[in-house]
Amino acid sequence: MINFAATAEKYRQELVILLEQWVRIPSVYDKETVTAEMPFGAGVAQALGWFENLGREAGFAAKSVDGYAVHAEYGTGQEYVYAFGHCDVVPAGEGWQSGPFRLVKSGDRLTGRGVIDDKGPLLAVFLALKLIRDKALPLKRRIRVVAGGNEESGFQCIRHYFRREPKPAYGFTPDAKFPVIHGEKGGVVLQITGPVANPALYIAGGEVHNTIPDSVVVKNCWVAKETLEPFLAAENLTWEAVREEGRVAGFKLTGLGGHSSKPENANNPLEKVFTLLPQVLKEKWLEDLAPLLNGGSRDGRIFGLTAQGRCGSMTLVTTVLRLEGGRFRATLSIRYPENVTLEEIRDKVGAYFQQHGLAGYEVKTIGNKRPHYMEPDSLLVRTLHGIYIKHTGDTASPVRVTSAGTYAAEMENSVIFGGEFPDGSAGNAHQAGEYGSEDAFVKAIGIYAEALWTLGNL
Repeated sequence: MINFAATAEKYRQELVILLEQWVRIPSVYDKETVTAEMPFGAGVAQALGWFENLGREAGFAAKSVDGYAVHAEYGTGQEYVYAFGHCDVVPAGEGWQSGPFRLVKSGDRLTGRGVIDDKGPLLAVFLALKLIRDKALPLKRRIRVVAGGNEESGFQCIRHYFRREPKPAYGFTPDAKFPVIHGEKGGVVLQITGPVANPALYIAGGEVHNTIPDSVVVKNCWVAKETLEPFLAAENLTWEAVREEGRVAGFKLTGLGGHSSKPENANNPLEKVFTLLPQVLKEKWLEDLAPLLNGGSRDGRIFGLTAQGRCGSMTLVTTVLRLEGGRFRATLSIRYPENVTLEEIRDKVGAYFQQHGLAGYEVKTIGNKRPHYMEPDSLLVRTLHGIYIKHTGDTASPVRVTSAGTYAAEMENSVIFGGEFPDGSAGNAHQAGEYGSEDAFVKAIGIYAEALWTLGNL
């Protein structure tokens, strides 16, 4: 029997070289360069093309599915095992000590945008497939390692892919944490737009729906020192003046950003600005919208959506704010458990706006991703958990559910399997300084190789 862990060490140098190349490609969704051939823009297209070339040069059957996703395939048989990750990344954001699209190696730590979400884990799976091929291990099923191009901004990639390609007999996505995550919340974006009666006020913070930003800029609003200082201290924020043409035009509030599925780990400056502004500006639109946006109803209670499911409870998080020229837009990331429906969310949000006289605002939901749940004692979960324990000796970390949303919900008989270990060796996904561990990636290669081989013969 092959020692998967020991064999994985042979791919250490290759992993770092390939990750350096892939991180260098700024694969952020770019609507300005979208074409029929590049449905997510030039950067994502370049990253997908890189992966297709990698698969072909390694001797796998490589295929691009209309520029939405690319797979590398090995083996024969009528059924498929999938490992489906993504090559698109969130915008770099501020606060990097080094260039975000440059792999920085410091001892065991590898830093760069996409290192852990999700280029590093996906490369670990790819090299695991290469290990299986190099050792000529027998398989009853075909194995596909797939890179999607739109996980961070809409899931169009995997939905298009499975309109063209077969579903798996077994599958996983290497896009969260070990050991096994067998359930995840649904996700939908709530967008609120409309006029406000303050054409001079300017607010800008956040770029994408699934990332809490570090900061927000407010212009043309004066805040007295006696109001500002206790607010900053109470909310653990920093403040700095925004200058334009030599004069103070406004201020920047800085908190702590993060992934919108984990708002409890962030200090959201967009929520905080809707705590501060009502103290300064006694305007009806602030009175109307602050309860929605200031974090006080993050659990969905404002809409009566507090049902607890097997995947947890609802979260409602402000992630993008824009106000300029009297036009307002807010984007909220909603994560909801499997016992809540999209229709229920729409009905209750609509009822709230009607009951509170907010008919002047347009409210719509965008890009729903359904919840997903597999029983923890299912064959797939038990098999993957057993392989994880065999390689790590970690019997203390349980299988669990998550508030995040992944490709697992779009596949059949699939779960989340890695790529972060529960030891803190990786982190800062969606934040500045995103990092992973070289040793952990090598360990993951061994785990993924045994997992793919086992599922390919199960």
